[in-house]
Amino acid sequence: MATTETASVPKSRIDWIDAAKGLTIILVVMEHTTFGVQNAIGYLPPVFGTIAELAKPFRMPLFFLVAGLFAWKALYGDLRKFVDGKILHFAYFYILWSVIQIGLKIVIPHDGPWKVTYIDLLMIPIQPFAVLWFIYSLAMFFCAMRLLRSARPFFVIFFATALYFLRLDTGWMLIDEFAWRFIWFVLGVYGAKRIFEIADWARAYPVKGLALSAVLLASLAAVVLSRLVDIRGFELLMGFAGAGAAIMLVSIMASRNLAAPLTYVGKHSLYIFLSFFLPMAATRIALVKLGMENGDLITLIATATAVITPIIAYRLVQNTPLDFLYTRPDMFRLTAPRGQKHKMVMAAGGD
Repeated sequence: MATTETASVPKSRIDWIDAAKGLTIILVVMEHTTFGVQNAIGYLPPVFGTIAELAKPFRMPLFFLVAGLFAWKALYGDLRKFVDGKILHFAYFYILWSVIQIGLKIVIPHDGPWKVTYIDLLMIPIQPFAVLWFIYSLAMFFCAMRLLRSARPFFVIFFATALYFLRLDTGWMLIDEFAWRFIWFVLGVYGAKRIFEIADWARAYPVKGLALSAVLLASLAAVVLSRLVDIRGFELLMGFAGAGAAIMLVSIMASRNLAAPLTYVGKHSLYIFLSFFLPMAATRIALVKLGMENGDLITLIATATAVITPIIAYRLVQNTPLDFLYTRPDMFRLTAPRGQKHKMVMAAGGD
């Protein structure tokens, strides 16, 4: 199985992974900022609106694809470590930050269209709030793959693909997102060897890699702008095209030491995912109240602030009573205490 080989992949071959994570979180923050700005000023920022639309087919597929690359160790390893790293880890941050986000929405007056009440707090176990759905879904993907680990890859891929084409729209985010996104995590698990080979090929032949990436992105743009992406089969193909182009581009950039900013953001992506909402909203509101009318400029400033601020916040709360916001306390661990060197790795699943 291809996944057995990822456990011993040399570090020199995976330095693009964090860059891919960084690209993903920036695209996620940018999308939420763009549509927040649209609600605030009454029109969609033309530049960032177009970028958000073009990125939509591959933004989350790239995230879940990368998350599956190193899943083999957890899926076939010790059950206690699996429960600690892939269930308790996600549950802790999901519940904590769901309460924080919903609580702030309730107590702080705002003009947004999304109204929340205490009912949303009660719904946390079954209906994820805002962007935090991805944490819950990732835990579900790990659990599903752990249960299916003895099944033949063909049948798992067939099952995940069938779910994708069902186009479930039950109104329950957990069910609908699982059906829509599971295929990408599955392909990351089973296709890890091929994905690393694509990245290696782009590094070895950068001109060809850049040319192929350009073709893929041009195809993506043509399909998205023509609305053919609304057809499920085209949407799936564009997920491959966008994710493949992104992987090749960040691999080439990393090989030439051009991906350092993306890599740094990628290493802190969990902190950004958890808390970008507050600086994003605060910056957007402040700029609009100050009279700024350029939607793209507002989006740019708010996106940059929303990416940088959580990293600063993480650094500030380290080794303080507030470090529980970004570091899981020992009382919520089954394995190694946090006193041992411990890194939270978002896409790979944590501890």
